[in-house]
Amino acid sequence: MGDDFDAIVVGAGMAGCAAAIRLAQGGANVLLLERGAEPGTKNLSGGVLWGHDLDRILPNWWERMPVERHLVRKRFGFLTADSAVSFDLEDAGWRSAPYVAHTVLRARTDAWLAHEAEAAGATVVSSVPVERLNWEGARVHGIVQGGETMTAPVTIVADGANSRLSLGTPIRPNARLAGEATELGMKEVYRLDPSVLEDRFGVGAGEGHAEEWVTGGFPPGVMGGGFLYTNRDTLSVGLILNLQSLFGRGVYSHDLLERFKLHPTIAGRLRGAELVEYGAKLISSGWASRPAAFHGDGWMIAGDAAGFVFSNGLTIQGMNYAVRTGLEAAETALAAKAAGAATAAQLAEYDRRLEAASVLPDFRDFARTDRVKWNPRFYSVYPAFAAELFRAMFQDGGAAKQPARRLLRKAQRAAGLSTGTLVRDGIDLVRDL
Repeated sequence: MGDDFDAIVVGAGMAGCAAAIRLAQGGANVLLLERGAEPGTKNLSGGVLWGHDLDRILPNWWERMPVERHLVRKRFGFLTADSAVSFDLEDAGWRSAPYVAHTVLRARTDAWLAHEAEAAGATVVSSVPVERLNWEGARVHGIVQGGETMTAPVTIVADGANSRLSLGTPIRPNARLAGEATELGMKEVYRLDPSVLEDRFGVGAGEGHAEEWVTGGFPPGVMGGGFLYTNRDTLSVGLILNLQSLFGRGVYSHDLLERFKLHPTIAGRLRGAELVEYGAKLISSGWASRPAAFHGDGWMIAGDAAGFVFSNGLTIQGMNYAVRTGLEAAETALAAKAAGAATAAQLAEYDRRLEAASVLPDFRDFARTDRVKWNPRFYSVYPAFAAELFRAMFQDGGAAKQPARRLLRKAQRAAGLSTGTLVRDGIDLVRDL
């Protein structure tokens, strides 16, 4: 008896949709399954979609896809309890098509991508909570849902960070995510009139602004970063917290989010805005969150399910890697279809493609990033140090001007930062980032 499909893709996020579109374009009979009532309904995330990986399957996609705004400014900074130090990047080239990045809301983009997959010839079915992969010994041969089995030579697992299909299987032998590589993302969406939004952030029609903050001022030991970005007529604001840093400290994540929003720098951004959505999700990022393998006999894993979220403290990128890995999985599946075999040896092409597409090098070469990103001093000492240093440099109290080296030492003393620690952390920063 033949298989039901040439390929089954589980998860209609960016990785799964990209894979399904490319498979259908390549002539494969592909089934795309989504757990939610429709694609996008269960996806809280959004943010900035960098790059143009979608060009490979959808030319000029940004003209049709329901993106929010094209990014023209990126800000990064440190917050203490009552001050902020930041720098901006603006580039004239960012204001011209095809644009370097776009802010997006995934409930809209994922639904559109799933429609594109269907238009390309994929079978898209929502409200399907796949129970498990159909393991035949060491081989995956489709999926099991509702007691029924649907088979395909290749199954692409793209069911998100908390991948229920891979946890506790040979793909991820542990039945739970690694705590040291798991973060908690929290986001709220606020409605704001577009003209007010554009005036407040100094952007034009269709232009967007994004910012990320190292959030000092939290209880000792708690580590996290805040973000804010502009959409068409809303603002997205939230935190990404080191999950382990919350344990045993008597703090609640929602209280930390409220504290972030009440910071004078952030509160002004939200003035007059109306809360319309909120939620939270787990984020599995970095080399430490990778599965035991990225492919095996009859299967591949892509996107967030494979831990392909890059975060170094300065930027967080996941959607571009989701699209790219979904496309490389699809190309590998098409090659397997042409070869008439979906063995582990045949699907090893996926790893070779991930190498050539700079996916594995990005994560492997920056494997030590977490050691710097989750250095507790970056969330306590350094925000205070930066604020004190720039405060001393900029304000004038009528006293004689001080040379920079004295201001530096004064800021170190105020923040409790020794020169030796500053040098060691600087070396780690350069070496690991």
